[in-house]
Amino acid sequence: MERQTNIMVSADIEMMFASGTVETFRLSDIPCTWVWDESSREAAEYWAACDHVSNNYKFDWMSIKSWTGSPVKKENV
Repeated sequence: MERQTNIMVSADIEMMFASGTVETFRLSDIPCTWVWDESSREAAEYWAACDHVSNNYKFDWMSIKSWTGSPVKKENV
């Protein structure tokens, strides 16, 4: 059985758009699955944020200033 944890990530992003405008903002509720035997939790959270930004925004450059993650609590069904 694969050891993993589902995490919701929030990240502070700085981004420059084609117009030259630079904006800083916080993104939340980015889903992340950390597979324990493949990478560190920090790396999984960082790459989840990076992939989310890359897949959803058009920009000239971006920087992830900080990020944090919280494990998703399982709901009893």
